[in-house]
Amino acid sequence: MTARFNQPAGFTLVEVLLALLIAALVMVGSYSVTTQVMGLSEDVQTGLAAEDTLDIMRLALGNDLGSAIWTDVQKKDVAETMAFYGGQDAASLSSQSDQLLLSLATAASLDPGAPFPSQAFNRVEYVLRMPPENDRANRNVRQLVRREIPLATLSWRDRDHMPVAETILIGALEQCAIRFLESAATAPQTAWDSRTRHAARLSPLPAQVRLTGTAVFSGKRRTMDLRFPLPPQTYATGAGS
Repeated sequence: MTARFNQPAGFTLVEVLLALLIAALVMVGSYSVTTQVMGLSEDVQTGLAAEDTLDIMRLALGNDLGSAIWTDVQKKDVAETMAFYGGQDAASLSSQSDQLLLSLATAASLDPGAPFPSQAFNRVEYVLRMPPENDRANRNVRQLVRREIPLATLSWRDRDHMPVAETILIGALEQCAIRFLESAATAPQTAWDSRTRHAARLSPLPAQVRLTGTAVFSGKRRTMDLRFPLPPQTYATGAGS
């Protein structure tokens, strides 16, 4: 006669613990994959935003330099209005927090309402500016700002209250430097002034302008190395001195 043993119903403690362990591993793996996907998505978005910003920067400075205007008329008001100058050694602007990188007369404009083709010109300045206190995480970080002064306002006596259109091209920039090349055979220069060069019978405008630095986007750094050739004929001759 064979004895029969009844097997208890349900799961044993070991089986329950094993099931919980498997479920935990699945959740951890799923969370890890989700985190990686989200991180990758953020990196892609940051990279695309950085490329868009640098593209706008290339477009703005490229248009300004490609539309640069200069004249050999050396009457004081004309010479000052049409001067092309800049560099690390350039004099600071009125604000202690602003450092002038480049100043030129150009037919280009960022004003969407400006006529095209332009029948006038603007005075454009590229400025390195200290960011606001609440955005100042590093003393070496600067904003790159484009200042546009329409021709109609250049004769204002109170220069501190002229209507100036400002555009922050890059919100955080480190180790920014500008270089001017007279030709491919010459060494780059850190400063340029068309007025002194014209007086010395040298080429008043550079052949190329190079802007370098490290742009910071959401904590991630992107190397910036922009080079812009100037058209071979960007000035109109005139009589008078």
